Amino acid sequence: MNLGELFGAWAPSLGFGGVAGVIVGYTAKKVTKLVAIALGAVFILVQVLAYKRLITVNWEAVQSTAEGVWVDPKGLTLADHAWAILSENLPFGAAFVAGFAIGFKLG
Repeated sequence: MNLGELFGAWAPSLGFGGVAGVIVGYTAKKVTKLVAIALGAVFILVQVLAYKRLITVNWEAVQSTAEGVWVDPKGLTLADHAWAILSENLPFGAAFVAGFAIGFKLG
């Protein structure tokens, strides 16, 4: 696949940061889909086991634990932490952000 065909006339100006962003964005979307499928499958399994009365689930404790995973005591979300890691010390941040958006859309 030719980048010029995929991104049009502005492909040459995308540069390293943009290409890295596209790759990371594409991968992030694929990983997000896999995690969503896995979490959905685990939820269905837990619900089936609960329905069969093989387990009992304390959903309040699950919710309390999950809130601590998604939002830390400072109010930063898991997405905030992930973005900070991905964009740390990038001199080509604007191109990376644009590339990430394109890659995420393509994924």
